[in-house]
Amino acid sequence: MTRTSIIALTLALAAACVEKDDDAIAVDMEQIKSLVSTRAPTPRHKLDVTFEGKISLLGYDTDVTEIIPGRPFDITWYWKSEKPVDEGWGQFTHIADARAQNRLNADLFGPVRNAYPPGRWKAGEYIKDTQTITLPTDWNSPAASFYLGFWNGPHRLQVTRGKVDGESRAQVLTLKVAGAPEPERANMLLAKQVTGAITIDGKLDEVDWGTAIASTPFLNPMTGAIGSFAAKVRVLFDAERIYLGYEVSDTFLKSTFTNHDDHLWEQDAIEVMLDPDGDGKNYFEVQVSPAGLVFDTRYDTVRQPRPFGDVNWSSLASAKVSVNGTLNDDATDEGYVVEMSMPWKAFAVGPTPATPPTDGTAWRINFYVMDAQRDGQRAVAWSAPRVPDFHTPARFGTVMFGLPRVAPAVAGDAPASETAPAASSTAAAAPAPSNPTEPTPASQNLPPAPRAIGAGRAEITLSPAEADAIRQRAKVGQDSTTPPTAHAH
Repeated sequence: MTRTSIIALTLALAAACVEKDDDAIAVDMEQIKSLVSTRAPTPRHKLDVTFEGKISLLGYDTDVTEIIPGRPFDITWYWKSEKPVDEGWGQFTHIADARAQNRLNADLFGPVRNAYPPGRWKAGEYIKDTQTITLPTDWNSPAASFYLGFWNGPHRLQVTRGKVDGESRAQVLTLKVAGAPEPERANMLLAKQVTGAITIDGKLDEVDWGTAIASTPFLNPMTGAIGSFAAKVRVLFDAERIYLGYEVSDTFLKSTFTNHDDHLWEQDAIEVMLDPDGDGKNYFEVQVSPAGLVFDTRYDTVRQPRPFGDVNWSSLASAKVSVNGTLNDDATDEGYVVEMSMPWKAFAVGPTPATPPTDGTAWRINFYVMDAQRDGQRAVAWSAPRVPDFHTPARFGTVMFGLPRVAPAVAGDAPASETAPAASSTAAAAPAPSNPTEPTPASQNLPPAPRAIGAGRAEITLSPAEADAIRQRAKVGQDSTTPPTAHAH
């Protein structure tokens, strides 16, 4: 969704509502006194990073050369306050995997982060900022990279010296991760070509919808367990357009927005994010509310430009909704159906314009549903991001358009259930650092983004066993024996 996921919002609100008593604050300040000095520190690992000439990162200490998921470790950052900054500025620590996808937010880890924010730092002070961090046990990447910086609302201090990414974050360190399991495979869905006209009326009553393959059930975005409410989607396509059919169970329908590009994600809405070439850049976000309103935007990279991407981009979407219930009242509802289409030409923009997919090609796509509750909000995802941010392109699923090409048979071909189709090639591993006990610099061990073969599309070549499995699924159809029910208002 356009904001950090509902889970992250809930956590943030929970944190904001926690109040400390006077004794706790006094203890914090006593601890802070031991962490602030006017004498320059001597970190074991030196850095030279400056943020607008106001704050410098001098280095860090850690005894860890390899992180074990689930086991806490300490890392201490050494800051120098060069010039005062205004109240309201906070620190952030983002931890990303080997594909530079954010996986953990450690902004508030450590006593300095909670009791001595940058707006209170005095010029000439040195701050010892110790964080105790634990990677989740389901961490599935061989590396963890640390990105540091300062934020105030939508603003960030710019990195004026040191290595920086495209989001005003200092790239300071990459550590190896021990025993990282094989990455969890993202979902795959086969989209069939339409055989007749599709009328966008919110009913999903054409023959093609009846034979379209339904997605697997939507999931809890963080845990990957079956979601707290039912939702599924079907995808069709032709030479001109992509068609989406959502079915959502919802007992409390809420959507009070009235304008295009209103913040639909704050109430009930379906959402699709599309990354045509799977590189995490030039990707698109489209939402539809139960009232039939559309929000659409495009991003150059993850969440850039801020705050909501390029909202001047138009998906040219045609969308209609059938509601089984009544919006914005207290009566119990049943849900809604969204039928929508978007022309391929809408995605032929940006630095890498997408081209319409052909049989056997695929786009990286993810589907979400936001569900307003009488108290709060919840969400489900087709392919679980496993982090508190829906903008995680590495966890998008794969939508294959038409049946795939069949690769030549290879001796010892694994069964379809044991082999995952790959939407891209991967580069050789980066060379190991010359000193095996020294943590790897942030510039290493970051494989390149997936390579797209052809403009705006990714070729997928499957083994005969995999292709046969997909053909069988296409022949039988998942939930396809019964056409989807249109929820009539």
